[in-house]
Amino acid sequence: AAADSLEERQSPLQGSDTEKFSKSSSSRLSNSLLFLLCGLAVFLFGSPYFTIFPTNKNPYYLFALAIVFLIGAFFLRRSNRFRQYQPVAYAFFIASFANLILTLGLFNFLIQRETALQEVVTDKLAQFLAIVLPIIILTKIAGNDLGSIFIKRGNLRAGLTFGLVSFGLFALLALTGVTGLDITLKAIMPAVPGILIFVFANSIMEGLWFRAIFLKRFEPFLAVLLSVLVTSLVFGLAHFGATYVSAAEIASWVAIVSAVGFVAGYVMLKTESIWGSVLFHAGADLLVIIPILESLS
Repeated sequence: AAADSLEERQSPLQGSDTEKFSKSSSSRLSNSLLFLLCGLAVFLFGSPYFTIFPTNKNPYYLFALAIVFLIGAFFLRRSNRFRQYQPVAYAFFIASFANLILTLGLFNFLIQRETALQEVVTDKLAQFLAIVLPIIILTKIAGNDLGSIFIKRGNLRAGLTFGLVSFGLFALLALTGVTGLDITLKAIMPAVPGILIFVFANSIMEGLWFRAIFLKRFEPFLAVLLSVLVTSLVFGLAHFGATYVSAAEIASWVAIVSAVGFVAGYVMLKTESIWGSVLFHAGADLLVIIPILESLS
């Protein structure tokens, strides 16, 4: 009897605690799958960057998706049982609405085509405006400050330290042939301003779109690591149709992009700010944009 009593005292989970733990674990799994599917509906099936699915580049699909998420957010807010899901639904509404604006090409008038670099950079700026402006405006309309999407100082010292070091390492890799190109600093100097505009516009845009509007909304349901994992998987799979890699490289490319998304998301949450994540992501983009520009020249 004494042994049985000691065993009971040493067991970390007993009775209702075990049920609560199991319920929590199953709830996290089901929420993860739900959020992942919603993310894929927006970013993979609704992607305006390729045409693998009939829904790609389809404004009617994206409009319907945005309406579904908006109506969902409205009714969830009025529900006592499921009210806590309202910020998640609204975040997916923001993402799908921004995707709709991008697909409609409302800022494409900014794109210039005098040189390959100029076209690539101005196209990215048009994308930046189409995504970032709706995210900021809809966040404010909902009554949230920009800190809710990580546009704040946070742990600025830690973020900048990590970001600047990682950006420098990526830049060094890009310039020393890891991309398979023989690039000299002299040859690339004229393009540096355009390259920097591209990578920072892209990293801010994707950082807000894929991560910042979701991470704090996911965390109460998934905790930190699972929230980062779901957003990074969506980020990776959204690049499934990338036209700048071969079909044989797609699987490894998705894995690499997912890994970049995981690090960027984790840094964003841990520093409570977008800036370290942006610098890291911008550095990683150097390994992509430099070979693309080289192939276009």
